[in-house]
Amino acid sequence: MTAMPSQAKVLIDGAPVLVVTDLLGAPIVGCPIPPTPATKPCTTVVSVLPGSWSLKVLVAGKPALVATATGLTDGVPPGTIQVVFPGQVTVQG
Repeated sequence: MTAMPSQAKVLIDGAPVLVVTDLLGAPIVGCPIPPTPATKPCTTVVSVLPGSWSLKVLVAGKPALVATATGLTDGVPPGTIQVVFPGQVTVQG
């Protein structure tokens, strides 16, 4: 999956900053969970786990993601996602 920033006003190194809400509801393509009577393939991101966002940096009131962002999908059993590179690694305010 490729998450797209929902805003373009705040830039880091010329690229828009990814915030927590950019992951929530994001579609997932190529879920590794096969459909069976006991499973459901993942289709969207349903939560972003604590530690995935900055406690100090907000963009339009929303926390900016950090390099170790992780979350859960709507799959059964729930799958996990990890943001490999959120586009920003250093922020100074």
